Amino acid sequence: MNKIFINSRIFSIFTIFLFSFFFNYYYANLGVSPMDTFAFFDTAYNITIGRHPFKDIWVTTGPVVDYIQAIFFQIFGLNWLSYIIHGSLINSVVTIFFYKILLDQKLEKKFSFCYAIFFGLLCYTVSGTPFAYIHSYAFSIISILIFIKYIQSDSKIYLSILPPVMVLAFLSMQNPSTFINLIIISILITIFLKKRQKENVKIFILSSFATSIFLIIFFLINEIPLKNFFQQYFLFPLSMGEGRILGNELAHFSLSDRFTIRNIIGHFKFINFFILILTFFTIKDLMNKKISLEFLFINVLLILCGIFLIFNQLLTSNQTYIFSLIPFLAAFTHLYLIKRNNFNKKIILVLFAVVCFCAAKYHLTYNEARKFMDLQNVNLKNSVEASNIDYKLKGLKWISPNFSDNAEEEVKLLKEVVNHLKKEKKNKMLISHYQFFSVLTEENLNTLNRWYTHDNNSYPLSNHKYFELYKSHINNSFSSNKIEVVFTTGNLKLENFDIFLEETCYNKTKINKILFKYEIKKCT
Repeated sequence: MNKIFINSRIFSIFTIFLFSFFFNYYYANLGVSPMDTFAFFDTAYNITIGRHPFKDIWVTTGPVVDYIQAIFFQIFGLNWLSYIIHGSLINSVVTIFFYKILLDQKLEKKFSFCYAIFFGLLCYTVSGTPFAYIHSYAFSIISILIFIKYIQSDSKIYLSILPPVMVLAFLSMQNPSTFINLIIISILITIFLKKRQKENVKIFILSSFATSIFLIIFFLINEIPLKNFFQQYFLFPLSMGEGRILGNELAHFSLSDRFTIRNIIGHFKFINFFILILTFFTIKDLMNKKISLEFLFINVLLILCGIFLIFNQLLTSNQTYIFSLIPFLAAFTHLYLIKRNNFNKKIILVLFAVVCFCAAKYHLTYNEARKFMDLQNVNLKNSVEASNIDYKLKGLKWISPNFSDNAEEEVKLLKEVVNHLKKEKKNKMLISHYQFFSVLTEENLNTLNRWYTHDNNSYPLSNHKYFELYKSHINNSFSSNKIEVVFTTGNLKLENFDIFLEETCYNKTKINKILFKYEIKKCT
């Protein structure tokens, strides 16, 4: 019987792995939103040639995604395949871990399997390709699961691996990891004080210290100035968040505009539904003194994480990526209800039916229609093979919001860009929303930024208090790399960067509809 159970469990895990991996793999190949789809493509390649985030490239999102992708490039080659294997594997890992924790909690295997499948359906698949917010979300979910396991088992092993996973989440993206990490630490401190676990406090502190030492050594080895890291990853993003919360004119939106009934209640109604169900039964059992300390901590953790993930989603300007919270919260609500003495099976079935409905609804909207990539109004059948741009993009079906009516034209123009960049032998720099040309040409194109949104969101403009930081970065890049010619693609123009460039003059030439060439010359 044990062998049958073990074999059955292995088969289920293998099935979940295949489903969550290949489901993500399939949808990652359908269409692109160039600025987001390739956000970590060239920056990861730059790492393989010795150029690092914060030191050589201005980034405001976490470097973990870049470094992991650099490893994937080394293993699977410089191609699109290695890029989507990365996203697909993260989807599989977090889904399988979720399934394992549910089984350890003694939830029925059929329900555990279904909740895991629904989670894998809605987690990374909304993007498909590596994306900082979703990496941070995925590692935060793993942190929550590890913490739940620690609460129930008091295992020192789970406690010791918690800090590095929390750091991975934070260095993938500041949020939502900051909110989740603060919630975990607050509850952990409460547990330490309640149970007087001095030895566990030491383990957590030692693990945190070891993780910090590793990071400092990593920065020193790669000669990444800690000052740059602090400025780009803390100071500038904090100013963006402050502007959004206070409604500052420098922010491209204010939080007050996002805090509407439609956004808070309507858009997240099903997540709110499970938060309310779990909150209701937790408060009811607490008042009747029928809830254990263990479940009180777990339920509070889940409720607060759900609330703050919604808050974080409102604080960002991205498409929604947290709908996988629905099966996640539903599974733990299910677990809690069946462990109460007087649970009602009909309630469980109703909750499960809601999850099934949500999985189908958001799958159609975000996976099939590719809403996260702003392709919901684009006919995906009009896509063309991206291998027509370069063989490294084989497998990707190219269509973007920019050329939604004529994908073939965009592909043709991009191929011309690749050919022109390869022919240019001068020291060159490329400023582009299409962050894949370094990989396609296998050249150092002296990438300045991860993103080039000219709105105080990617980098500070002249009216921003950190303007001088970025001005120094861009001028150092020009001078230290002895740039002779700059290319821009899409709607980007070197003229947009004149405010940062001191005494830089150029001759401008239009190469094709999306490519411009700027030959740097001495000013007179």
